[in-house]
Amino acid sequence: APLGPRPEAARSMWARRAGDGVGAVVRARDNDRAHAGIPERRVDMWEALHATFCREAKEAGTQGRPRCRTLFLGDSITEACRGTQFGEYYDELAARRRAFEDFFPLKEARAFGISGDRTQNLLYRVCNGELSFRHPPSVVVLCIGTNNLGRDNDSAEDTFLGIRAVVLEILQRLPGTRVLLTGILPRGPAAGSPLQMPPTPFESDAYVGQDSPLNPKPNPKEGFKRKYSQPGLHTPAIVAVNDRLKALASGSGGSVGYVECGYAFLTTDGGAIRPELMRDVLHPSAEGMRAWFAVLKPAVDALRNAPAPRDSWYEGPRALGDAASLGGDGATVANSGRDPGAHNGSLESVSPGVRLALSRLIAWSPHALCVADATAKDQPIVFANDNFYAQTGYPPEEVLGRNCRFLQGPGTDRETVRAMREAIARGKEFHGRLMNYHKNGTSLVNSLVMSPLRDEKGVVTHFIGIQRLAPAKSLDDAPAEYQFRAAL
Repeated sequence: APLGPRPEAARSMWARRAGDGVGAVVRARDNDRAHAGIPERRVDMWEALHATFCREAKEAGTQGRPRCRTLFLGDSITEACRGTQFGEYYDELAARRRAFEDFFPLKEARAFGISGDRTQNLLYRVCNGELSFRHPPSVVVLCIGTNNLGRDNDSAEDTFLGIRAVVLEILQRLPGTRVLLTGILPRGPAAGSPLQMPPTPFESDAYVGQDSPLNPKPNPKEGFKRKYSQPGLHTPAIVAVNDRLKALASGSGGSVGYVECGYAFLTTDGGAIRPELMRDVLHPSAEGMRAWFAVLKPAVDALRNAPAPRDSWYEGPRALGDAASLGGDGATVANSGRDPGAHNGSLESVSPGVRLALSRLIAWSPHALCVADATAKDQPIVFANDNFYAQTGYPPEEVLGRNCRFLQGPGTDRETVRAMREAIARGKEFHGRLMNYHKNGTSLVNSLVMSPLRDEKGVVTHFIGIQRLAPAKSLDDAPAEYQFRAAL
């Protein structure tokens, strides 16, 4: 039967861009849409699925039922592990469920995923019952964020903050549980293609160049290139998010791990997604699931058996980023094969009275942080967190031992720099906004806070710089409400 017109509420969320070609759809920004890091519920079947997951969590490990030792959380990619899409079973998805059960038997693992979920939807779920386990899982595998980038056009920064919010909620609600981040998997369409989402009612499911009623004479080569070629349209944002997730894992003291999974879906040269592994360039096929799980399984086992996480990386001999490799190509918790915390520098010269609080801030802050020695000549950086390296592009050997002025450039306001130097000379806190530069030359707007650190006698010995960096162009292009939120 023909479907009726799309409800007005749904219609307002989508806009077809004229001249972008067949099936090109872009997400319209909604001023009232929740930020990626703020819990948001959905309606329709979503509520029923959420209730099902809450019930399964409460029943696990009770009345003879098996405990859940590994929990997968996410969107449609995770839901496919159950053999369903939006709660409905499909024959095509049965093979994906069998792949999941072969690697992670259902007697020990659960998959809580809902098609179309963003970080804010998953955050609502974990805050409202889906983690109500009597016996917490030892590892939670988190795969979320692709819908934030691909459907909502969220920035990489917002998407990362949403994933981070989910991670922190899991760690708070499930003491002793580790979180394994898979990163956002590669997806299409190819770079240079018009924005296009997976099909929804009344929309073409063909990529530009493919066969469809609206495109009766497709170019097969062009169609393949548009669909499977990499880097994709969303690759820069995916790389930026995944780099931040690696830094988050590195600073977690062993509570969070990160495993690089993208390469499992790409050709040897990385130039295309392998069609047999991801036919729609978004959801792994059954074969793609097996390739993915072959990377995930060793990482899950290694994280489960890793030494207990430390509340602070100054407790005992282990330091921030000091964790063994999780196994598998690219699978690490952080600082595999290096001296404990060597790539971050040292806080040993900081007063013990503030070291514990400082180390916790450094471990979990989403911002680029560095600590400079105010007593040494030219006030060199003695410590920088992994977010500093990820967001500025500079490696440790080009950061440690240098004054932070190397981030400045021709667009840096001299008056702001002078005010900052005066505050440092007086041992006072400084708040300001100045232009910095990524190693590749990209302009970065730095909303900077510099605070003095004192010893037991009240003498200023160090300064900590909290640097909230954002590409200048991204802020210029963003709507006014986003700029206001970013400033906050």
